Amino acid sequence: MIDIYKKLPGTNCGRCGLPTCMAFALKVKNAQALISECPYVAAEAAAEHPEKGRGPFSSFDQVAAALEKEVVAMDFREAAEATECRFGEVDGKESITVRMLNREYVFRKEGLFENGLPSRDVWAKIIIYDYLRRKGASSLRGELITLGHFPHTASHVKAFQASAEGKISSRFGSDLAGLKQRSLELGGRETVGRVKADVSFRFDLLPHIPCYLSFWQADEEFAAACKLHFDRSASDHIDIEYLAALVERFVEELARD
Repeated sequence: MIDIYKKLPGTNCGRCGLPTCMAFALKVKNAQALISECPYVAAEAAAEHPEKGRGPFSSFDQVAAALEKEVVAMDFREAAEATECRFGEVDGKESITVRMLNREYVFRKEGLFENGLPSRDVWAKIIIYDYLRRKGASSLRGELITLGHFPHTASHVKAFQASAEGKISSRFGSDLAGLKQRSLELGGRETVGRVKADVSFRFDLLPHIPCYLSFWQADEEFAAACKLHFDRSASDHIDIEYLAALVERFVEELARD
């Protein structure tokens, strides 16, 4: 995603049909667009990502494979306990059940499984493997920050979060009841006291990675607004770029019709 973004002009011109270059880079990363669809992309950038269909770039498969090899070699029971996941063993075969975005994935020596079948979702693999290999590096600190305030975070992450928050605001507007219903469907828990808002929810994107959503519905004077916060310890549990990809998934599921 970073490499793709660096090839774009960064002007957020909108001519690709998306509000920001970051949003476009995410589309390309997810194999939902071609980098050459940016009207200003340099010829050498297009050559680096030739139009050979809309399949994912092999580099992401390589990252997933490298992380999988590392996690397979770990002590499964220890990793499950450290990450608050569920350890299991059937016929001598160990497994770790991971709950991500209200869905369960099972990791075994053979790889990642979803609904009993081998997962073909390369980004689910990358996110879960990176989370498991860090083994719950630290406990929650209780200090909430936005994605753009984590150490060594590139500026485009701030633009990404603003785009994500804007999508939620645009989708729900003054529909507070709709946001509450959709949040509950995704396993969110209504909270109070963190941020003063019309409604606040906590979502456990992964066991050690809570996301706090604060929402102010639109009225006659103000437009709707949304803020997403994370515990400062999140960067100890997952790479922030991978967290951004996870947040993208969360927003897509929350805001879909």
